[in-house]
Parts: sequence; structure tokens; C-alpha cells
Amino acid sequence: MSKSYYNRNAVVFDTLYEAIVKEAERFGSKARYIYTENKEEKTVTYAEMLDRVNYVASAFSALGLAGKFITVSGDTHPDYYSTYFGTIASDGVIIPLDKDINCDQFVGFNTMCDVECIVYTASLSKKIEETKDRLPSVKKFICIGGDVPQDEKFLKFDEFLEIGKAAYENGDRTAENRVADKEKLCAIIFTSGTTGTSKGVMLCERNLVSAGIDCNRIMATTEKEFIVSVLPAHHTYESTINHIAAPNAGVTMALNDSIKNTLRNFLKYKPTLLILVPLYVETMHKKIWAEIEKKGKTKMIKRLIPIAKRLPRPVRRKLFSQILNAFGGRLDYMVCGGAPLRPELVEEFDAFGIKIYEGYGITECAPLISANPMKGIKLHSAGLRVPNMKVRIDKSGDDETGEICVTGPAVMMGYYKNPEATADVFTDDGWFRTGDVGYMDKDEYIFITGRKKNIILLSNGKNIFPEELEEYLSDSELVSEVVVVGRTRDDGETVITALIYPNKEYFDGKTDDEIKDALGEFVESVNKKLPTFKHISAIEVRDTEFEKTTTKKIMRFKIK
Repeated sequence: MSKSYYNRNAVVFDTLYEAIVKEAERFGSKARYIYTENKEEKTVTYAEMLDRVNYVASAFSALGLAGKFITVSGDTHPDYYSTYFGTIASDGVIIPLDKDINCDQFVGFNTMCDVECIVYTASLSKKIEETKDRLPSVKKFICIGGDVPQDEKFLKFDEFLEIGKAAYENGDRTAENRVADKEKLCAIIFTSGTTGTSKGVMLCERNLVSAGIDCNRIMATTEKEFIVSVLPAHHTYESTINHIAAPNAGVTMALNDSIKNTLRNFLKYKPTLLILVPLYVETMHKKIWAEIEKKGKTKMIKRLIPIAKRLPRPVRRKLFSQILNAFGGRLDYMVCGGAPLRPELVEEFDAFGIKIYEGYGITECAPLISANPMKGIKLHSAGLRVPNMKVRIDKSGDDETGEICVTGPAVMMGYYKNPEATADVFTDDGWFRTGDVGYMDKDEYIFITGRKKNIILLSNGKNIFPEELEEYLSDSELVSEVVVVGRTRDDGETVITALIYPNKEYFDGKTDDEIKDALGEFVESVNKKLPTFKHISAIEVRDTEFEKTTTKKIMRFKIK
């Protein structure tokens, strides 16, 4: 493994609070966050973020909530993260909950964790009103950016912050005086539930610190970067990369106020860097080609792409400046994780002059396991394992691939109140089983071939990784979404079946039979590229999109 790929200048920190202190010292008056609240654009500097974290920690202390379990939920907002860091700095346990879970799940998770305070953004006011009487252990409900009912249990966040400021100025230095136990539980992250029942991943401060520093070491991001944050605030990928690692490098970040405003905010803020999941990249790619087609330039651009690949990057960016302008004109690179990304997209965006660095992680590893370093991208791979993690492939017999297992300081403590599930995911010698299947090359780059639970086992003993077939099928304007499954026939034979949600715009005005015939012909063309045992034998055309998590992963367990 070439250590020259790692950024030796990354600033290290011992605790999350120490990171915020060091950031304030280095970047004090620089904008850390730019956001919109009540239609007004606002800014929080690095120095102001430190103040807010201090005040949050002192407010919890003044209210008797220091060291307690605190939930935060809602839209991405600077005070979502001042709550996140302030909870940990007051020795509490932060529980970031998905804002889109239903009321029963919301009550269930908070009850399970004996939560004593819920901090939420105004968009969750209705949910809080509907659930508050079912949450007797909650002593305080604190609303960011909205009004609250006349109830002693409720506080506006501004009032909460004033309590903390007064306590801090009167000598309560909860965050500053904390003696951190980095092995102690500090966060519970409930998994997205793509495989069924959600589990509470227990993370300690060592996990989050290690993942944050590793991100800085492998990505080499600098204070020149400008990010537009678009991913859900509760997700560990978002919080570790965008709110722990990126500020440690001194970036300025604009917080996207809604999905419908995403492209508008790209144009407004002109990001140089985006942290995304594959669905966003796919959407950007489709919008690019839709615009090219609208202007009647499809053939010309397709002829230019192979030529552009041989040109210096600055020339490519100038050649395709109109495409870059759709995203603000300054977009230099994107980091993509959360699910596999089609390699063709990496190559095509590179032809336009935009680099994509693909990474791999899992919530249980806080979440970073590997990433393509800026100085050493390797196409088709999930990147180089990060410095603090060790990776091995547990193979069976003569198999070329096996389950990806990891160990290191970012690996979780276990699942909250679920020792059985915890035991199931660790090997006898203490390595975490990711559930992903793949291999590692001689340079320690990881290649993921599939998800262990998704493998289709044919009667002839062959293993089929549906993700491979889905990659082939996704590369068409006919297909909007696709999942490959094994259907069992009456005779017991397993049939490889493609469930396809077609591109409605492409098939506008076509009958159901015409759509199915066109998809059938396309699937046959894909089969010609595959060995016989991998052939897709049946298709099912869907009328609706697949149900997804908030990070846009298809919930396979809900597919019938």
C-alpha cells in the first residue's frame, strides 16, 4: 500500500470538542455554515459554532440533562449539529433520528433509549404534537427555528441557548472541563432498515474521531472548498464527512433547504465539492443528457467524449463549460458512497472535467472503511482502506471473493440492547462482518461484488450477485429503477427475474404491452453479454417506484 496517497498534513484531534476548538482557533471569523431560515439567509462562523456548542453543553447542565440521552431530529441546521456536539461535550448520548420515520417508530426509538430531551426543527412540530403524550420520560422538547406551545416542557432553541449562555458566563464550563472517556457510549444511530428491522448502532467518541481523521487523511480536502450539503442530517455518512471531517479542513458549507431547491442552490452557491449518494449522481447525469438532447447536441457530445478523455483536465472543463455551469461552474469533484456507483458515470463525469471519488462505509464503522484517495483513484473499486482500519476477506474454499471483514478504532461497540445481533456480526477473533462480498487487490483497494444477503443461489449451485446484473440493466434510458431477484417456480427452479420501473418520460404515450416488449428486447441484449447461467429469464414491469430509505437505498426486504 502506498502511504504517499495519504494526507500527512491532516490536523488531528483527541475529542470532537477539541476539533471544534481547534477549528475556531484556525478559522474563527470564516463562515462554517450558510443556511436559510424563515426565508432569510444566515451565517454561522467557526467561532460562533464553538460558542453554540459551549452554550448547549452548559444549558444541558443547567437543566439537569447533562449526561442524558438526547434525541435530535429534523432538517439540517447549524443547531442540529451544535446539539449533536454539545450533547457529547456534556457527556450525554446523542440519538439522531430520521425525520421521516412514522410516529410509532419515533416513539419506539425514544422509549427504547429512555430519552429525556428531544431537540427538533420546526418541520417536525406536528409529529412532536402527536407523540408528546406517549413520551413520559421526555422532560424537555426544544424547537429549532419555530414556535412552541404554551407548555413548561417546551422551549424555543434560542431560549435554550440563552440559558446556556448565562450559565457559561456565570462559570459553568461543562464542555471545557469535561474529562472525556473516549470508550464510553456517545451516540446511537438507528440503521436505515434496508434489510428489515432497524438496529441501534452504538458508537463511542473514539469511533467518530477515528473516522473523521481518516477522512481528512485520505481526501486531502482544503479550506478552499465550498460544499452544498444535501444528504439527511441523521445519517452517519453525512455527519462524519460533512460535519466532522470537512470543518476540520476549514471548508464553508451551504445547507440545502429542500430537495426541490437542490439544483437552484448549486447555481446559487457554486460548490467546488459535493458529498453524494449514487442516486444524486444518476439524477445529475440524466439531467445533463436531457439538456443535451433538448439542444440537439447528443451526437456531437458523444463524439467529443472519447476525444476529451485524451485532453488535459482544464481543457475538458472549458470544452464542457455549459455542463459545468448547470452545477454552478466550479464543481471540481464529488465524493460518492452509500451504495455502488456505475463505473461509466465516473468515466463520463471525468471526461466533463469533474472527478468522482468513490468510497465505502457502513454505519457500524462510523462509517468509513475505504475511499479512493485524490492522488490514487482506481476505477471500479471502493477505494483504498483508510489508515486506521484493517480489512480482510474471509473466503470459503477456493472462492476468489469472500465476506469483507474489518477491525479498527472506528468499529462500533455493538447494537443497543441487542447482544444476540451483536454476537452475530463479529467473528470469533473480534472482526466485524460487513455482510458485503468482494475482494482486495495487492494495493489494498477494495472491490465489492455484492451483498451477502442478496445472493441468488441457483439449483446448479451457482451464486448470482444481483448488483452485477442491476448495473448492466441500469445503463439504459429505458430503465428508471431496477432490482434483480430470484423467483421460485412451482417446480422449485429459481428464475433470475428483473423487476423494472420504466422511465415514464421515455415511454410517454406507449401502451403497457409496448413498454414490456421494449424492455424484453433490452433485457435480451443484456443477456448476450452474460454467461448463460447469469441470463435474466423473466421481467416484471412496475407501475410505481421502489420504496426507499431517506438515503435513497431501495428497501429490498419490502419487495414482494
